[in-house]
Amino acid sequence: MFGIGAVQQAVDKLKTSVEGLQTTLTNAIKQGLADIKTTIDQIGGAAQRTSESAGAISRKVDNLHTEIQTLHTDIEHLRASVTTTGAAADDRLLREIADLRATIEGWRADLAEARHAAQSPPAAPAETLDATTRNGESNEQKYREHLTQAASISSAEITCHRDMWNFLVKHAVNGDLFRLPGKTTEQADGRISVHTSGPTLTAALEALWALQHEAATPPGVQALARVFYQRIGEALAKAKPAATEPTRRDETAESNQPGLPLTRIVIDDRPPVGASN
Repeated sequence: MFGIGAVQQAVDKLKTSVEGLQTTLTNAIKQGLADIKTTIDQIGGAAQRTSESAGAISRKVDNLHTEIQTLHTDIEHLRASVTTTGAAADDRLLREIADLRATIEGWRADLAEARHAAQSPPAAPAETLDATTRNGESNEQKYREHLTQAASISSAEITCHRDMWNFLVKHAVNGDLFRLPGKTTEQADGRISVHTSGPTLTAALEALWALQHEAATPPGVQALARVFYQRIGEALAKAKPAATEPTRRDETAESNQPGLPLTRIVIDDRPPVGASN
């Protein structure tokens, strides 16, 4: 595996080698020419000094020409070697760059696969999904039943703390069916009793159900909505059509008018009697 730094280093080394080879070649040529010139000068001086050495000078000149031709041939071979070496180095660099690109593409593919795996939620077991689906369908069915039961209520009484009632009004007041009660009865410890209608209970159930199933709802708000929703559902489960006389009337299902049971929704959990002692 070749990195970008390794490729750059190889290019720099090749460039340095070529420059050094060119310098060596130039120096060799200059030195050879200087030697030739010196020899020629010496030959010329010797010719002027004596004519007997003309044959020797001629032989030396021939030898010099031969040496020059040999040097020229060596230079051509050296140039060819440099060209071949440069081409081979270029091919090697191209192969290294291609390998580096292939490696980078492989890294990119691995990174994309890792990101996809990190963003994808783990698959839930089939049994868990089935159970969750069944529970959701069951809760949805109960919610529909509660709405139908609330629509059948003529009048209901809600007893809770004033803050709890204000919580319900805040979240249900925008419903099409919600109506503010005309009368509120104050009780001890900040509690109030409110008489509401079936449509108001229906709007309350819709608002409380939505609060429980919205992901942005704070946990505390979800808890209040859950308690209020459960208490309304429990009270509605006890309600019967007017033609059916209840077999038992407990104190939580009695109104102030004898013989007319009233659906009562109470949110006032307290410790058992004597627990405070």
